[in-house]
Amino acid sequence: MDRRSLIKQAGIAGVLAAGVAPAVHAQAAVRWRLASSFPKSLDTIFGSAEKFSQTVKALSGGKFEVSVHPAGELMPAFGVVEALQNGTIEMAQTAPYYFTGKSPIFAFGCAVPFGLSARQMDAWMEHGNGRKLMDAFFDQYNIKSASAGNTGTQMGGWYR
Repeated sequence: MDRRSLIKQAGIAGVLAAGVAPAVHAQAAVRWRLASSFPKSLDTIFGSAEKFSQTVKALSGGKFEVSVHPAGELMPAFGVVEALQNGTIEMAQTAPYYFTGKSPIFAFGCAVPFGLSARQMDAWMEHGNGRKLMDAFFDQYNIKSASAGNTGTQMGGWYR
């Protein structure tokens, strides 16, 4: 390729790129609400949602913001699944085993008494088809899940 051809093609590419750039800047900022099942007083767990929000905002250059709300601010702590389903909120931070009344399968997306350790749970989710199975289950509830921490094996049991 000769020099003139290269300069001509670079000029055409520059014009095309300049025509695309304004569309990127014209995009409106995205604002989502995240309701947590945890109070602010649980600073390690609730704080992880706040850190997530800060990271999303930083990585998007402020174009994607997630406002984080503690349990009880937008809805009761255990109302987040219904709120996700009806579109009241866009995201939730919760523990799936809180919703075993809807289906016992919710427990397998989290920790069960005397169950897997944190490392075993992560291995099952990422390498043992756990994520695939849970995604298929959550699809019934119009929920897309992502692991965002692990509190480890539940001690004892669930009692009435």
